[in-house]
Amino acid sequence: MKRAARKSKKAEDWKPAAVSLLLLLGVTFIFYYGAFSSMKLYIDDADPYSYAAVILPMFIITLAFFYRKDLKVDWNKKKFLLAIPFFAVSAMLLYEAGAFPKYALTLLSLPFFVAGCMLLFFSIYTMKKLLFLILYLFLLWTPLFQPLVSTQAGITDITTDVVQLPLNLLGLPIEREGNAFYSGSKISLEVVPQCVPLSAIIALFCFLLPFAYVAKGEIKNRVAWLAAWVIGCWVLDVLRITAVLLIWYYSGLSNALQVFHAIGGNIIFDLALVAALLSFKLFRLDFNLNL
Repeated sequence: MKRAARKSKKAEDWKPAAVSLLLLLGVTFIFYYGAFSSMKLYIDDADPYSYAAVILPMFIITLAFFYRKDLKVDWNKKKFLLAIPFFAVSAMLLYEAGAFPKYALTLLSLPFFVAGCMLLFFSIYTMKKLLFLILYLFLLWTPLFQPLVSTQAGITDITTDVVQLPLNLLGLPIEREGNAFYSGSKISLEVVPQCVPLSAIIALFCFLLPFAYVAKGEIKNRVAWLAAWVIGCWVLDVLRITAVLLIWYYSGLSNALQVFHAIGGNIIFDLALVAALLSFKLFRLDFNLNL
């Protein structure tokens, strides 16, 4: 009887939080429908900013599985006053968004809007507990990654240099000119930026970051785990390009292109993600689901 009463009380306590969560997600979706509808829902090799497809799903996943018990509702008047500056900043950025389209001010306003909504629908306690998730939403602001995207050509060159090493070790008669590989009368293959999609690498970083934050373990182990698999994603790209070149040399261009298109950025992302989660214990990390 006591256990049943306890379960009933927990269910009752969760109802206001569930309603508030639905309001938070619903109101945010309505206000930012235009911005969300323009975002790609998949990782596009040709678009480095398509990484944003993973941010909102990961925000909801982290909230549901790691912070659910921190969703507390109260009606303290102070929280409404604290919400005003966040909504004011959000409104100002939205107002200026049309005048400065290159700066993605609409997405920059989102974390401020969500912070205000958390105060409005939940409590000061909840906002403090979910501060990481609010800051996490700033990753949607694409100019944040522009410095990295500007190095795409250099990353492609370095990747081509690394790919050439195993080809030289195998002693294959494959020559290189720039980022293009050729051999005899074969049609040449060129390593282009889409072969090293930054979208997949950035998306993996954004997806793994919340896991690294909530993990139980030393900070150095969490940082090492995150860094290892972001680099690991690039290593998988190197292996894919090397495999495609070997297939091109031994089996022809048609088979090589089939393999290349079959293993795109989405597949690289999935493989690296699964491997990263499976390696959690190797880095002496653990996490408890907040259920």
